[in-house]
Amino acid sequence: MKNSLFIFALFIAAILFYSCEKIETPVDTVEEETLQKPGANKIVVYDVEQLYEAVNNPDNIGKKILLNCGTYILSVNDSSGTPRPNGGRLELQEDVSLLGVTNNRSAVVIDASGLPNSSFVVAFGRTGPIRIGRGYNTIKWLTIMGNEFAAGGIETDLTGTPTTEIKVAHVVSGGSLRGIDVRNIGATMVGRRIDAEIVDNECFGIVEGLRILNTNGANQAQIYAELRNNRAHDFYFGIIVNNNRCTSSIVEVTSHGDRFEGNGLGGLIMGGTAATGTSVSNSTTFEAHGSKFINNNGPIDPNFNDAGGLLVIGADAFGPDMTFNNNLVVKLWNTKVYGNQNINFQAFGSRSLADPPVLGGTDNHAVVELHGVSKSIDVVAIDSSPEDPNHTNTVTVVR
Repeated sequence: MKNSLFIFALFIAAILFYSCEKIETPVDTVEEETLQKPGANKIVVYDVEQLYEAVNNPDNIGKKILLNCGTYILSVNDSSGTPRPNGGRLELQEDVSLLGVTNNRSAVVIDASGLPNSSFVVAFGRTGPIRIGRGYNTIKWLTIMGNEFAAGGIETDLTGTPTTEIKVAHVVSGGSLRGIDVRNIGATMVGRRIDAEIVDNECFGIVEGLRILNTNGANQAQIYAELRNNRAHDFYFGIIVNNNRCTSSIVEVTSHGDRFEGNGLGGLIMGGTAATGTSVSNSTTFEAHGSKFINNNGPIDPNFNDAGGLLVIGADAFGPDMTFNNNLVVKLWNTKVYGNQNINFQAFGSRSLADPPVLGGTDNHAVVELHGVSKSIDVVAIDSSPEDPNHTNTVTVVR
């Protein structure tokens, strides 16, 4: 990973040398008309100190922060040795946008590689160098050099509003455990709703490219995510969609033209899971239109050993009586799943990861609908592992 980050840094430096010299004031094309109006709420920054000031100033709620071309190296202390707020993380305030240079995602680099482990430790566990989730937050046209201690390059785990709309577009995120992590986590996010638009991003790294989940008691939480033209590679899992240790939570994801390739497992889509505690009455829906889960022959997570193209599971448990009444629906239109290690497409109504295996729960269901060219995909379907004597766990494949 360190070698890949070094090569990545050299690549970015070369692009900056040739592309930054003529850029003065960046404007995002989508926002251009708004930003050029008199009195528009925009702040242009040219160095990391200005960036921290713009992000941390409470008077900047609702503003758009435009970053001039360059590399912004995050640090735990400022130049005088004074500790920065939030351990040097960038935590966007309500309705704040962070925008780089249009049509050149490498022109602005956020370098979090030098932050210490302590910068990512928060009350509920671990977070990332860029945090969003208050009101309406947008991040566009950036490259994020991540950190092996960071949960994700971009995290949506900031609270303060009961609902949040986020957009992450045209971003390169590499070097963190995850590329983009869309999640509700813990009791402070019970009932919280995230509407996410994730467009034209490239993620590479360690554990998961895109993770979309409710977890750790975020009961009745909801995530509605639209993915378009993203690419995730060189992870253990290209994408994970899930409700983990929750009750009555919902995740709905639509994927258009996304590519998950070169991972250990292209996609892991689940209704509910529990390693401890329970997952009860959760719902997950995943639709893919023209996406690809191909050539996933990369590194395999040694803790799970899951490998292949797509693995869909109504409920996954690590012990007895943990998962009940979870439902998963996966719909594929003209989506390709081929060239992967192990099994291209496997589906379970319920699975146990306990050793030795025990029935994880009952009344868990997975439905797989295949349309268009996806009808030809061979699905290895197992109702329950181990077998459910009452046959309450089911998987159904519809072509």
